[in-house]
Amino acid sequence: MGASWVAIDFETANNWPGSICSVGMTAVEGGEVAERFTTLVQPPGDGYFSSFNTGIHGITPDMVEGAPTWPEALRQVLDFAGGRPMVAHHAAFDFRALRAACVESAVPWPDLRYACSLVVARHTWRLLAYRLPFVAEAAGVPMTGQHHDAQADADAAARVMLAAMAEHGVDTLDALLEKLRIRYGRQEWGSQSWEGCRRRVHERRPPIPQANPDADPDGLLYGRSVCITGTLTSMTRAEAQALLAEAGAQATGSVSRKTDILVVGVADPSRFAPGMALSSKHRRAQELLDAGHDIEVITEADLREQLAV
Repeated sequence: MGASWVAIDFETANNWPGSICSVGMTAVEGGEVAERFTTLVQPPGDGYFSSFNTGIHGITPDMVEGAPTWPEALRQVLDFAGGRPMVAHHAAFDFRALRAACVESAVPWPDLRYACSLVVARHTWRLLAYRLPFVAEAAGVPMTGQHHDAQADADAAARVMLAAMAEHGVDTLDALLEKLRIRYGRQEWGSQSWEGCRRRVHERRPPIPQANPDADPDGLLYGRSVCITGTLTSMTRAEAQALLAEAGAQATGSVSRKTDILVVGVADPSRFAPGMALSSKHRRAQELLDAGHDIEVITEADLREQLAV
């Protein structure tokens, strides 16, 4: 099983995930790219193309005139897939887009199982960022076109998966996911449910330590609520949280109105949705600041200085 599967990529007209305007698909048979399918799509919804998205993929409203509507394109997608598992890079976005387009177009979303080449890449290559071009380069996979061309991205996702199979010494998609303890993502129309492609076994994160009430009350961080976003380079997040607790601060896992300080480490762009330049925590901090909430954003170096470490 898993010797035949299809990589897929969607491009969208604007920041609403369901505004699919292009589809690219690459079928793999027996470890080789066998055939391809691509089409432009009249995006569901109001058909609006944002200048940002057009600047990324180059697709304009004129280009999709006469293209299939989403229900028509979906039939073509499913005919090409032929019931085979699918693969996408950042599959959570692509299959969310598919479901949103179906709901908007009043058609049932298809029952599918899918794997994510981004999830696989994180457990195959050690990289600073896991956007598709970086992963393709690490895998020794040449891009067949520009990033955000749907067919080029589907090709790259397919070849990244094949490279990961070679890296782990397996020859099927099922065997690769089994070796990495990654489960297929699934969506089912009948139960109106879906679950993402992710590791079946997660390491449990240690609980966030509670602030030490006996810490020096004159310390810069005493009594403050502190959240961390991104990756810290001089210590782990757990170590930073322990140091914050020792200083009398309360570390938190999310930004809220109770948050006093947001520590910004190195961001992982692969976790950003299209159009995002900041992490969700950073954007939430900015929203709170704009709403009059007193919140401060500091760097890791600032944090170390305030912790005196």
